[in-house]
Amino acid sequence: MKENSERIMISVKVKNSRSAACSKEMPCKIPSSYKISPDTVEKVKAVMNEDVSDTVVLLKALSDPIRLRILKALRISDFCVCVLVELLDCEYSKLSYHLKLLKEAGLIECKKEGCFLIYHLTELGEEMLESVEKLF
Repeated sequence: MKENSERIMISVKVKNSRSAACSKEMPCKIPSSYKISPDTVEKVKAVMNEDVSDTVVLLKALSDPIRLRILKALRISDFCVCVLVELLDCEYSKLSYHLKLLKEAGLIECKKEGCFLIYHLTELGEEMLESVEKLF
């Protein structure tokens, strides 16, 4: 965000005759007849500037039917890739891609047992799956 000295201030009449400060990044096109406090404008600006990339990664991971099926299967038991390939009737490369996205989102983890990679739900994975199921 630009420093205050570089901000272009525009006044808009708002509730209690106070003004909402606007900047070059967020010019004011708020009609003067609309009542909004400067505090509210600042809170909304702060929310709009928050980093939401982790949330986007998580929601993208949950947006695919195959990935949801993987999560549901892992809720029942931990599995190696060979079992998931068979149960999902899916190619290894395709499954590997889906597992990678779920792992990057923090929904699953794996551990090596002998020559097998065993996948399991994380606490976040369990919580997200439960939340998704409550929605529908």
